[in-house]
Amino acid sequence: SNATGGGAHRPPPGAWRALPANLRPPGIEFLGLSQERRPGSPRRPSRGDMATAAPLPPLPPPESPPPGSAEEGAASEQRRRAVGGTFGAGADAAAGDSREATQLTHEGAIYPSLWETSAPYLMEFFGVGVLTMTFMYNYSVNKDPVYTSTSNGLMVMALTYALSHVSGANLNPSVTISLLLTGRYTPRVAMKLCISQMMGAMAAATVRWQMSIVDVDIGPKAGHTFRAVIIVEILYTGMLCFVFLNCAASNKNNPVRNPNGFVGLAVGLCFIAGGYAASNISNTVMNSAIAVGLGFVDSKNGFSWTGVAYFLADTIGAFIGTALFRIVRPDEDNVGVARRDAEDLRRDTDSAKLFAEFIGAFYVIFTKALNRIGSDGSDTEIGPEAWSVAAALTAMVYSLRDVSGGYFNPAVTLSTSISGFGFCSLRVAFFYMVSQIFAAIAASSLFTAMNNGKGIPLTFGGGESVYAVMFAEGSFSFLITYVVLTMSIPMASAAVGSGSEATAKTPLKAAVGMKPGRRQPGPSDVAGFAYGSCHTAGGYAIGAISGSLLNPAVVLSFTGVDLLKGQVQAQVMAYIVYQVVGSLLGLGAWVVTHAGLYRQPKEEDLSGSDSPDESKSTA
Repeated sequence: SNATGGGAHRPPPGAWRALPANLRPPGIEFLGLSQERRPGSPRRPSRGDMATAAPLPPLPPPESPPPGSAEEGAASEQRRRAVGGTFGAGADAAAGDSREATQLTHEGAIYPSLWETSAPYLMEFFGVGVLTMTFMYNYSVNKDPVYTSTSNGLMVMALTYALSHVSGANLNPSVTISLLLTGRYTPRVAMKLCISQMMGAMAAATVRWQMSIVDVDIGPKAGHTFRAVIIVEILYTGMLCFVFLNCAASNKNNPVRNPNGFVGLAVGLCFIAGGYAASNISNTVMNSAIAVGLGFVDSKNGFSWTGVAYFLADTIGAFIGTALFRIVRPDEDNVGVARRDAEDLRRDTDSAKLFAEFIGAFYVIFTKALNRIGSDGSDTEIGPEAWSVAAALTAMVYSLRDVSGGYFNPAVTLSTSISGFGFCSLRVAFFYMVSQIFAAIAASSLFTAMNNGKGIPLTFGGGESVYAVMFAEGSFSFLITYVVLTMSIPMASAAVGSGSEATAKTPLKAAVGMKPGRRQPGPSDVAGFAYGSCHTAGGYAIGAISGSLLNPAVVLSFTGVDLLKGQVQAQVMAYIVYQVVGSLLGLGAWVVTHAGLYRQPKEEDLSGSDSPDESKSTA
């Protein structure tokens, strides 16, 4: 404010962001912009300090443009807008000194209003309340479970997109704890968010308690123990926190000046993946606030420890998700200072890439296996399995595509590395495939432990001919590879598609010729969804023919302990051959249809000349 007595000057909206950290106002505590004072830092000025401060020097008068010129007309119009669009006889007089005519409001002010500082917490209260009510209705006893997980996931998706610009759309104390552990929140802000979320869940549970006598269905289902429930809840809550950190809190994957558009999609798909995968074991919650609300309603006929167990499992999942995030993004740990604008992050190490492929492949394979728990394979529902596997794959691709490429498939890894547009060389691709195979073994081993020693049911089709199985697995492996390669062009062009780097050698002994003016696919927010859609389509289309495995690591995981004993079935090897050959054919088709990318660029192509003749030839 201007203390000279002549009026008030309103700074532009968001002017507080340009202030030094020690002068930013209290209460502005959004993601990565927390203003809590650190030891040794100067004290922030209080409102009283600002009121008693020495008067600010008057603003220097602006230079007046020549009368009657175009600049003078533009300046006059700008002054009119500065005073709120005043027109008429007194317009010019009012515009003569906009500092005196403009009234100070809370918009853009240095110190925000109470409503501005309370909005994030109010929205977390509201969002968690709506989400808790959705879960309670979907998890009512005798509720048809076909679409419950999709309903929960879509509600999370909608609320994330609607509230992310207000509060960050955590909507989950587990997610808030993860952000605290990675330095994105201060303890004070995290505590207030968690309290708001818990209050929202309890408010919704209280309303539900008064409205209906229908109980909620949580806890282990027939034939399963609470141990399996806890394992599933911890793993998929960890997956949720891991995806949120990678998609929303990563400097590299979600830069401030160029934010991605898939945060809500990836987070919502985690609920779909975990909900369908564990539907035979229990109804997953994956949210510690909702767990408290569901436990409160479940205790209507007597206290129940079920809600407490879910709450503890979801809290543990937050620590697991944070640990995995630190492993795959060691340069973004940043516990001390959460910088959201860092642009010079060092490259991910090869070990981080290998861990990223292991984590992504583990969750994809474990999700597919978990859909078959408690069955002999013949009664497995194709629809939920295809939908949940595609959801897990899409969420993992969005989370790790900028780290390792997000392949999670040995056949796709081999083809992309040969193409020269992959995220790794042939040498590193070998270790990628080893990591993916180890993930398959880990997933099958955990599944066996949860399924009372029984392995994953081997459902290699429904009595179809060998040729039908070969064509089904090969054709969809062809499609997956082609889609992944097409979506990999932007990542490769960013690395070797500019300047002198465009002459870098590739495994095909060719250069990536990115001629100026040539239309190339740009970074897309639907890349992960395109990859996952191939598995959705394949699961529904060929699930009854070949089982829609579409991944050599999945095939190996389904042999489980037999693989460790060296007892590999001939049918298993045949599936791997079908998938690898189909993937290589997809690579061949992609090279033919993108031959221009393997053209040695001429000097004039790299010079960036904008002559008309060149523009015409490029077109």
